[in-house]
Amino acid sequence: MSTMISIDWDFFIPHGMYEEKVFLPAVNDHFHGMFVYDWQMSETRPPALEDALWRTRAINFKKWGLDIEKLLTPPLSIEDFAIELSIKTDGNVVPAWRGDSHAWGTIIARDYAKHHGPLRVVNFDAHHDLGYGSNSLAGYRENQRIGCDNWALIGLLEGWIKDYTVVYPDWLGKREWGKNERRPWLKDFRRKIHIQTWSEWVMTSTMLDSPEVAFLCRSSSWTPPWLDKGFSELGEELFGYVDCLDCQIEQSGSAFDTCELREWDWQEVEDEMKMREILFEELRKREKQCQ
Repeated sequence: MSTMISIDWDFFIPHGMYEEKVFLPAVNDHFHGMFVYDWQMSETRPPALEDALWRTRAINFKKWGLDIEKLLTPPLSIEDFAIELSIKTDGNVVPAWRGDSHAWGTIIARDYAKHHGPLRVVNFDAHHDLGYGSNSLAGYRENQRIGCDNWALIGLLEGWIKDYTVVYPDWLGKREWGKNERRPWLKDFRRKIHIQTWSEWVMTSTMLDSPEVAFLCRSSSWTPPWLDKGFSELGEELFGYVDCLDCQIEQSGSAFDTCELREWDWQEVEDEMKMREILFEELRKREKQCQ
């Protein structure tokens, strides 16, 4: 069975969404991780809005007394990841593509399955991408909606993917999958779906036989702009040369082009934070005058 390797950049970048308590030093209180790490993503947002959201997140973390750069630093190095993947692929050269949206995964699986038969997919990701609700299949059947959240589900449904393994990062574990969470839309595919953590995958003796293609997605809604260079280095370290789908084919679900690094300037963030404080102080003064 031919293998497709899929790697989401958010696999490397930790978040604390599932933490029950995150301590905010500046307010001397604890809040749930879902509040602190409000990574509510959407691939329909324009780049300008996405940039504003990341600036707001960075400013919020600073105001809370949290070091967002340190907290989002990848705990697994690109080099260590590359070594383990090379071992599993027995050093085989694998043609690779990259794009911003994981929706491209469906297109690649479809096209390669036509030539090599149904694929074994190993997806290194902080999300399972098997749909996130009972309407996950209905949305595709009704309007052919393909997104970063359901690309693997569509591959299984259409028969392009025969065996699917999601490898979660160790910093996340299997919390996103959930022990008691039911997913009725996956009942016909349960024997084809496997869930592992990075450490579990590394410790297994299973080799990735017949690797035919690899895909890397940046997931700009989930990953901060200041780490874009790491995404580019990931592709170079693993595969040497990676073709970009974003600039070769009409965009599928994302307004970003992964050939380009998103702009980011920490000094501008500091200046914006100071300007906000000036504006807030002015508003407080006017509020007092109106009382």
